[in-house]
Amino acid sequence: MEITDINIGDQFSCQVKEDMSYRFTGEVEKIYEHAVLLHIIEHDNRDKENVYELNQRIVVNCKQLSAIA
Repeated sequence: MEITDINIGDQFSCQVKEDMSYRFTGEVEKIYEHAVLLHIIEHDNRDKENVYELNQRIVVNCKQLSAIA
């Protein structure tokens, strides 16, 4: 996904192996040069502790994002 194709409010599915063990869905809150700040809106219950520690937000490289159909 190219950063120019992303808008605030867009929703994406992704997995960030460093911080989350399973796929999650997030909504774009802020756009950086090569990454976005996502508000985690859906996640696997097994990642509940990780989501809590991240305050339901995570920075993700735009290359790790998958559009939701």
